[in-house]
Amino acid sequence: MSRETRRRFVPLPETLIEEAIKVSERVGMPYLVLIEKILESNLSIMKYKPTILKALLVADAIDDLRRLGAVLLPWSVVKSVLNSMSEEEFQALIGEMGRVSLWFGELSRVKHGSSPSMYEAALSAFMSSALVDVIQEGENIYRYVVTFLDQSPRIINLAEAIAINLAKGFNLNILDVKKGDNTLSIRVTGFFEKE
Repeated sequence: MSRETRRRFVPLPETLIEEAIKVSERVGMPYLVLIEKILESNLSIMKYKPTILKALLVADAIDDLRRLGAVLLPWSVVKSVLNSMSEEEFQALIGEMGRVSLWFGELSRVKHGSSPSMYEAALSAFMSSALVDVIQEGENIYRYVVTFLDQSPRIINLAEAIAINLAKGFNLNILDVKKGDNTLSIRVTGFFEKE
């Protein structure tokens, strides 16, 4: 029997099947085909990125940001626009980004829960040009270090507003925030779920 036609039966919880049926009706595809496509897509992602959960969380976060009206722009354009704004315009942007990131943190907490990886995914979605490192410093205490390769003081200030308001949206306690020349470090506690 060829590999393409061989089938195995895999037991799945009834609730998962019911959810697949609902989604399949919405997208107009038989639920068995939908399940097969989902599994195939996730396995192909996992070949290159073994942390599939993080990849899916970031993708979902970016989709939520797009619904908010966010757009992806080249980093050079973002940096140029931020640095050419007047101080008044920049402070208005900080305020708006604070509101958006607070709301986004609340939405993420409701949709996915409050876990260290969810907060990391939210930071990564907002600051896609940065590297986000997570260090567990104790029981339920985490430090997130956001590193930019090409930054300016305004970018670090904007990152600070985003990180703080995301943490508030996730109902986290902020223990400290430190800014460096090209880094932002925020130490938080209060996650509901563990990794």
